[in-house]
Amino acid sequence: MKNSIQIRNLGSSSSGNSTLIWTETDSILVDMGFSQRYMAERFEEADVLFSSLRGVLITHLHNDHVNQAFLNKLIRNQIPVYLHEQMTPVFLQRYKVKSDTFIQTFGASSFDAAGFTVQGFEVPHDSPGGCFGFNLHRQAKKITIATDMGFPKNGLAEKFVDSDVIIVESNHDVQMLESSHRSYQLIDRIKQIGHLSNEQCVQFLDDILKKSDKLPKAVLLAHLSAECNLSSLAQDGVQFLLDQWKYGETRLQVLKKNAASETLRI
Repeated sequence: MKNSIQIRNLGSSSSGNSTLIWTETDSILVDMGFSQRYMAERFEEADVLFSSLRGVLITHLHNDHVNQAFLNKLIRNQIPVYLHEQMTPVFLQRYKVKSDTFIQTFGASSFDAAGFTVQGFEVPHDSPGGCFGFNLHRQAKKITIATDMGFPKNGLAEKFVDSDVIIVESNHDVQMLESSHRSYQLIDRIKQIGHLSNEQCVQFLDDILKKSDKLPKAVLLAHLSAECNLSSLAQDGVQFLLDQWKYGETRLQVLKKNAASETLRI
């Protein structure tokens, strides 16, 4: 379909995260947390050429969002990597790149990438250099992505308002997390600044929907914990919320650990 936008999450968990967004001519990634081979396979499955890739938006610098080998491939091909200005010094030190010519920094202003107008916004998460979500706009369509979020701070819901596609995390079930064999320090970190629980995700989406004037075409639940969550638990709460709002036309997907999602077309 001409002028359509297609979205396909390539995997989302503590093992790796990446989302591919493309049009007829161009593609862009949000994060690149997988190996070269894995990414090549997912591009092929989606029938998207690597040569169409115009850049990678980086949410933050945890290892499940930036893979060194895939980064090296981007550098060799001089494909832009978009980093928030406060993240860039940490990135340069960590990955010891010889040249920074491929880096494009952004701040408070919107910028253009792969035919999209992109706006970064900071979210609370314990990552060096900060953590960011993204609004991607094109032809009156809006995609909003924030895969890691410690808590839904005041004003953050407005970034998601009137989005056609929302990608947000539903990381853990609180009871499963508290009864897990994880250390108290790790449990506390996840609850305080690490990741949203299923309940927090539902409350956050409810806040977004109350402020929105249009129906989201899809909601994608990201970064589920393999140990402390179940797909059914994450899905049921959000589905109940969508049913309450009579948003029966909104597609709900729970993203997988090492497999691509269905392709969305908007």
